[in-house]
Amino acid sequence: MESWILLLSFLQVVSCVDTFHYVIHGDEVSFEEATKNCQHEGNLTSLSTREEVLAVQQALSQHLQSSGEYTYWIGLRRPVGECVDASAKLKGFMWLDGGTEAEEIKWKEDPEPTCTHDRCVHISISYDGTSVVDWGLKEGTCKDKIIHPFICKVKGKKQIPAPKDCTIPTIGGTHDHIHKVGNPSKLDIICDNTKTYNLTCDTNTLGWITKEGSTVNLSSVCVPCSKGFEKSYSGQCVNIDECKNQPCGPNSKCVNLGGSFQCEYLTSQSPNGVLPTDPHTHPTQPNTPGPFNTQDSDGTDNPHNIILVEVTETSPDYSHIYIPVIIAVLALLLLLVVILTIVACCRRKKRKRSKNLSGQKASKESMALRDSMEKIP
Repeated sequence: MESWILLLSFLQVVSCVDTFHYVIHGDEVSFEEATKNCQHEGNLTSLSTREEVLAVQQALSQHLQSSGEYTYWIGLRRPVGECVDASAKLKGFMWLDGGTEAEEIKWKEDPEPTCTHDRCVHISISYDGTSVVDWGLKEGTCKDKIIHPFICKVKGKKQIPAPKDCTIPTIGGTHDHIHKVGNPSKLDIICDNTKTYNLTCDTNTLGWITKEGSTVNLSSVCVPCSKGFEKSYSGQCVNIDECKNQPCGPNSKCVNLGGSFQCEYLTSQSPNGVLPTDPHTHPTQPNTPGPFNTQDSDGTDNPHNIILVEVTETSPDYSHIYIPVIIAVLALLLLLVVILTIVACCRRKKRKRSKNLSGQKASKESMALRDSMEKIP
């Protein structure tokens, strides 16, 4: 570790090139989001020289807390239409700044031989708790569903206001954050709802705090709150006081609840103890038990003269509807009986008339036959 620091210091003294430092971002995002976040500071890092590889390893060793395998996006990409070049160190990939140099590059896996999709690269490292013991490159799709933390390359010398910097946090929810260029003690977080948090590194606790001195829960600072709650300046979900807008009507009291509110409707007692809406009610004596007594049941005074009216829910009375309906039904049935009787009488008379006509016709035919037989000699 110390040899790396001495080597980097020596190279910065003898070199005339620009000075850069490297910022490790712990929140996992897609390649496009990592590129966008780094644009606030510089670019996704390249690994074009041996010195740069050592500098990135040093930054990772200072950032990581425990041993294990880790992956980070770096600024290496092969756009659609460009094919793999197995003979080249970068295999046909290019740094985001347009360079193609690579003094010391190690591939853990050979890139997929395709020319029809964008392919992006992440560095895979092995950390033993003290330093990076192995590393190599892996490529994969650039789609949004693939997420990794990332490393930014920032121009300028890193300023260290404290013996140790606050680590770049993992931020929950949809967000964009800006790590102040050249000043690791400043961090701006812009949530998807446009709420912004300007944070400063507390050199005592090594935690991020607001300008008011409050600690922020960065794991949920940009996670939306439930209905009826809003984000506070410290990033916590706090209950909205709906009663401040006086949503309840007159003769009612607004009670603020967790995430909502409730209107309690009360009827105030007039000075003489009579309900304002009932002019026929007589006042009740102060010491006489009754529904409008201004003393509570235990004998104590009721200074606000609040009348508590007990309402018993009863079933509605439909008798005034049933009686006219029954009368109408009976009248209809009677009318129907009269009509059927008239029809039956008419049909009976018709059958009788028809029977009489048939008898008269038969009698006439019989008489005619008899006359005709008398005329025969």
